[in-house]
Amino acid sequence: MEYWDKLAEAAVKEAIASVVKDGKRAHSQSVPPVARRLLAQKGRSRLSAPDVEKKVQQAVERLKERKEIRAPIAPNTDWAVIDEAPAPAAQPADGSTA
Repeated sequence: MEYWDKLAEAAVKEAIASVVKDGKRAHSQSVPPVARRLLAQKGRSRLSAPDVEKKVQQAVERLKERKEIRAPIAPNTDWAVIDEAPAPAAQPADGSTA
């Protein structure tokens, strides 16, 4: 995978986090524009606008394939970055293990 592909993947993950941090819903209408802007900034405008759009679309597909993000096709379904480390299992209140 080349430099621009890795940068695009990082931009997509950062875009999801940024949209959620701003108190908005991360979905197919809100995340890609933010990811394109971030990729253009990180790439210091060395990619053309069509190239940026293509790289972001490809990054979303790769991340979905590797199950690093949840990005349903439905227009208003929430997107999310899937945590690499599983959440610690909750202990029952009585201290017993199931």
